Amino acid sequence: MSAATRKPGGGRLVALILLTVPLAVYAFLYLMPIGSVLSLSLDNGALGESLSHIRAADPADRDAQAAALIADMQAMEPGRQAEVARELNQEMSGFRTLFLKTARASDGIEPTLAGLVVADPRWGEEKYWQVIRQNAAPITWRHYQRATGLVVDDDGRITAGGDDIYLQIMGRTLVIAVQVTLVTLLISYPLAYAVANAPRRLAAFVLVAVLLSFWTSILVRTTAWVILLQTAGLVNTFLIWTGLVDEPVQLIFNRFGAIVAMTHVLLPFAIIPMMNVMRTIPKSQVDASRSLGAGPVESFLRVYFPQTLRGVGVGGGTVFILALGFYITPALTGGPKDQMLSFYIADFVKRALNWGMASALSVLLLAMVLALVALFGLVRWLSARQGGRA
Repeated sequence: MSAATRKPGGGRLVALILLTVPLAVYAFLYLMPIGSVLSLSLDNGALGESLSHIRAADPADRDAQAAALIADMQAMEPGRQAEVARELNQEMSGFRTLFLKTARASDGIEPTLAGLVVADPRWGEEKYWQVIRQNAAPITWRHYQRATGLVVDDDGRITAGGDDIYLQIMGRTLVIAVQVTLVTLLISYPLAYAVANAPRRLAAFVLVAVLLSFWTSILVRTTAWVILLQTAGLVNTFLIWTGLVDEPVQLIFNRFGAIVAMTHVLLPFAIIPMMNVMRTIPKSQVDASRSLGAGPVESFLRVYFPQTLRGVGVGGGTVFILALGFYITPALTGGPKDQMLSFYIADFVKRALNWGMASALSVLLLAMVLALVALFGLVRWLSARQGGRA
């Protein structure tokens, strides 16, 4: 009896231990990188430490600010001066030259605002001091302000007077993802239907073709579309040979080329979920519908198709989420106005070396995905609730 009473507690302990391991792996592989990206988007520790005297100076006392800036410059090593100048230049063009010029001559500059103006008249402009004050804190929102186009005025109020270019890019990314999802579903549904319901040999052929595409590198598939769709490629050659066009058509390096290549890459992610759901639908249901007088179209629309919507939802959702983060395919096949947000994230990492801005854009992209998932969940909950009431 005592052994029987101890068994449930021991089972809970074992279950808790078994649950702890995947949770720890999940936190290490998923939550920690997200936390790191979030901290990078807000972190201003290195720049704040380099401008510690400015942070402690009275903002209303211009001479005190000037003396603090000179003290900060003199305390920096040459390499650190260049790094601070580069980061400030990301906020305002021309700041790098101004900062380095003043830092090199700081030993001979009078520690007052007038002394700085003598060294360079630009120090008399308030906009440079505003940038320095905004970047003297250990935590900064400047990356999010730049990403969203929001501006903080002198009174600390947030206004929408900045450049909203990255919000436009986010909107473009969303539109392209929706377009690719719709095209992918239109193509993948009949292919999945063929795999699930066609004769065995035809189904096997279609499935092998899908899997071969799935196993091929994304870069290889994208490059193949570049070759096929270029002005001297196979598609244009065929169109001219058939007389459909008189001269080559621009099929690549535009929105059409990006959507075609992305659709081809993402087809397996839509076909496989729909195929798995279709295989679970008994064929006898359609036969029963036909025996009751329904035609083939009505049987498909009223009996078969509604049961496949679960697979359509899973496949479409997977394609949409993957399309939001695409980088290689639109970068190689799209034009300048077809680049998605991931292109600019990679550009900030590789070319501009602005990890904070890249992290801020990544966080905004993640927030958009989470908002869309939450909206989809809310719609499902409302529809289920209305169905339960009915």
